[in-house]
Amino acid sequence: MKVLANEVIQTLKDASFITEDFKIGKATLKKADGSGVRPAFEFLKDAIQENAIAEAVINVNKSVVIKLQSNIINLPLAYPAPVEKLTEAEREYDINVYAVIEAEDINPSHLRIDEIGTADDLIEGNPDLQLNFRDWLLEQFDRLDNKGKEEPKVEE
Repeated sequence: MKVLANEVIQTLKDASFITEDFKIGKATLKKADGSGVRPAFEFLKDAIQENAIAEAVINVNKSVVIKLQSNIINLPLAYPAPVEKLTEAEREYDINVYAVIEAEDINPSHLRIDEIGTADDLIEGNPDLQLNFRDWLLEQFDRLDNKGKEEPKVEE
């Protein structure tokens, strides 16, 4: 699935992309079969077929928000200016699916974004996309769970 950069930029500037909130707890998200996140993936799949840019916002708890977003570049949808600077307006780009985590303890910027697949993967139901997301989630939760825990020093 491809889209012109200027269409994406205008959508981001107008904040006219489709978004929906989900409340999904950490234990549900970590399910090995990926069933906990299925509603968010289904929403995103339907939404990007209507409008190339969309997001599913997963509220895990008060301090952790995870987003599944479609975009042409690995920047959160809230930043249209950098997208405009880093793309060519009249060029078509592939739509990709990005996983975004917003949490104070994830890193110094409190935000991490990674590509987990393509819009075509999502539309075609490629199971690797959900596996990539689950693996990414486990890695992020591991970072959060181990934040501030340092390995004990072994004295010789």
